[in-house]
Amino acid sequence: FDKAKMGIRKQDSCIIVEGQMDVIMSHQAGFANTVAAGGTALTEEHLSLIGRLTKNIILAFDADEAGFRAMERGIGLALSSGFAVSIVHLPQDTDPADIVKEDEKKWGEYIGKAKHVIEFYLDMLLEAHKDERSARLKVEEKVIPFITRLKSPIEQAHFVKLVAKSIHIDEDPIWRSIKKYGSAERVSKDKEAEAHRLLSRCRIRTKLDF
Repeated sequence: FDKAKMGIRKQDSCIIVEGQMDVIMSHQAGFANTVAAGGTALTEEHLSLIGRLTKNIILAFDADEAGFRAMERGIGLALSSGFAVSIVHLPQDTDPADIVKEDEKKWGEYIGKAKHVIEFYLDMLLEAHKDERSARLKVEEKVIPFITRLKSPIEQAHFVKLVAKSIHIDEDPIWRSIKKYGSAERVSKDKEAEAHRLLSRCRIRTKLDF
């Protein structure tokens, strides 16, 4: 991160890759705004550091199942924190280091074609699920929670319209799903906060007992 600060400020974006070789090769290719997650999920601490320099994140994780899982863990948190999150669509079984080794210019092309996370997941799910019903259910499961986390009502409306058009339904059911997911998330956060309060009380009592 200390090597990438100036690049992040200059480009007003932060490219996040997974491994050490990915970040080293990216810097050697001229992408000095690249940092590595180091195999861990994005945390609030990571986002707090990045957020001082930019609100634009470009995720370039390995194009495998583990890579997608690693992305999902941090995407929701980033969106809730007001970041614009884009994803680089890498070829199957490749990572950024592989692409840079092959052609540094090609890596720049991949970065330039990064899509907003909602567009990326929407395209990916519609490609993977040709059955219309299955596609709609998967979109509700994977994409709607991301829309729920967007801070801007205008941005939410934009993506609701995009999703409705893509899966050939009216916007109303999508808004209902957003309301449902939003309510469930608030309940989950309230329960988590209550658990923290109870734990804190237990610690205080333990200290007093001794």
